[in-house]
Amino acid sequence: MTTQRSSGPEARATKPALTQQREPNVPVYQEILRGLPLGIVILQLENPQDAKTFRITEINPAVTLLTGATHEDLNGRTLAEFPKLLKTRFPRACAEALQSREPRNLGDVSYGDERIREGIYSVQVFPLSGNFMGVAFENVTDRRHADQALRESEERLRLLVQSVQEYAIFNLDALGNVVTWNNGAERLKGYRAEEILGKHFSAFYPPEDVASGKPKQILEDAVRSGQREDEGWRIRKDGSRFWANVVVTALRSAKGGLRGFAKVTRDMTERHGREETLTKAKELLELRVEQRAAVLVRVNDELRTEISDRVRAEEQLRASLDQLRALAARLQSVREEERTSIAREIHDELGQACTAIKMDLALIGHKVTKRQTRLRAKVDSAIQVVDGMIVTLRRIASELRPRTLDDLGLNAALDGQAQEFESRTRIRCRVTLPREPLALDAERSTAIFRIFQESLTNVARHAHATRIEAQLAREGNHLVFQVRDNGRGFDPEEAKARKSLGLVGMQERALLLNGELKVEGVPGTGTTMTLRIPLPPSTLPK
Repeated sequence: MTTQRSSGPEARATKPALTQQREPNVPVYQEILRGLPLGIVILQLENPQDAKTFRITEINPAVTLLTGATHEDLNGRTLAEFPKLLKTRFPRACAEALQSREPRNLGDVSYGDERIREGIYSVQVFPLSGNFMGVAFENVTDRRHADQALRESEERLRLLVQSVQEYAIFNLDALGNVVTWNNGAERLKGYRAEEILGKHFSAFYPPEDVASGKPKQILEDAVRSGQREDEGWRIRKDGSRFWANVVVTALRSAKGGLRGFAKVTRDMTERHGREETLTKAKELLELRVEQRAAVLVRVNDELRTEISDRVRAEEQLRASLDQLRALAARLQSVREEERTSIAREIHDELGQACTAIKMDLALIGHKVTKRQTRLRAKVDSAIQVVDGMIVTLRRIASELRPRTLDDLGLNAALDGQAQEFESRTRIRCRVTLPREPLALDAERSTAIFRIFQESLTNVARHAHATRIEAQLAREGNHLVFQVRDNGRGFDPEEAKARKSLGLVGMQERALLLNGELKVEGVPGTGTTMTLRIPLPPSTLPK
């Protein structure tokens, strides 16, 4: 290899030519900066002791597009003219980068003022020669908002999956280990999340399936075809078995790499049992058809007879139930009539007798002399006893059948009952009634009033409440009466198991009016009784 050296005038002429080729072509660099989608700002530090003296000496066109500011808004200005920017970490980062001669990545900076559009900017600063700084940034507001929307969407999806109770929905990693666990999975399989996360999903399979490699085969099939559906026996934490429908879906990244699996499991034990029963019955039926056609005819006849007997028994039971309901309605009607009669006799006969006794005692008291102090005390004591008897008789008569229900209507009776209950129990009782009185028949008025009485009695006995709110309202063609307390609540299923006579009586009153009565109670949060009955046609608007 030969090397040639030049000297003299030729060599001296070559050096300037080489030097000229190595010098940067400034116009080319400016063209590159103008074409960049990134915002580029050149800063010059005029006072090394004050970062506020950084002055903008040059910007590329992308700056105005990204910030919304004009060239005149930015070029030539110092950081001191951007008070809000001085409160950020930007000035200090520029000074530190210039001093250390190393670039700094400020990450996302939220900023906006009267010149610069409000947004999120990804900012980098880097030192240039001398006291010059370069700033490169891009507006990532839309991107960050999209990321936030994606995160919120994923969170909503996660909450939706967690709230599903009927399906076990969870994820597996690429090896088949459990990495997520929803509430439905805990309900179905019995494991809490901390007990199962990280364990292999083969724990849900019977030993014979694990020995045969079925869990591994299911994952391989899902990887190959994208999804695998299977039905079979699975094992709960307590060792019990259930028949499950399982769908395993392979999860892949954007580049196609396997990230794991999504597994959805549903308890199909009941359906499987029905299918097995149906299959066995079908096989047995076919066998009997083949072997003993005559026996099948006889069995078919017996079955028809049995069905006929059952239909007849159901009709008789339904008729008996209707008769019992009619008898119950008649008994309630007679009971109300008897109560009304007894209440009237108590009010009229005993009330008048007590009033006459009181008048006689008062007359005796007027004739007693001042010296007969013991006799006067006895008379006064007897008058107090008679007053107490009168109050008691009025209370008994009101409880048997309040006269306001017959004389003034349902609204006045409900309001009076609430006031009497509040004065007797010190439990605040508020009744909201419709502005326009309802023209109800005696049967409906009595039923609503008795249900209200029974509700108040239950609250006083069991609820330990301090407030009761009752509301009577008309909703379309129905009348809705609701009583709500703030007591300790109760479990309706437990009350049904105890066969509470008060609750049964209220429900029977509602059924006799073709209505429904619903009692909802949660321990610790109070109880709500809702009565809904259809209005008679005579009260409906024409």
